[in-house]
Amino acid sequence: MQAAVVYGVPEDSVLGQILFLLYTVDLLQLIKCRHLTPHGYADDTQIYGHCRPPEAGCLAQQVSVCTDEVSAWTKANQL
Repeated sequence: MQAAVVYGVPEDSVLGQILFLLYTVDLLQLIKCRHLTPHGYADDTQIYGHCRPPEAGCLAQQVSVCTDEVSAWTKANQL
């Protein structure tokens, strides 16, 4: 039984990995705009940041805002 693919590409498609990278490049830029460091592997993305100990609260707020924006981006892009 086959189902129509409404979004993305069929699983195990030859183009799947390349298209996924092209599709998510905006996500990585979104994270970098917040002066944080993204790390992507397969379909996982991690967000890193560093600061001096007295600035930990500011960094936590920065990461929180970034994760909210990432969540909004994934919903908008149906991921």
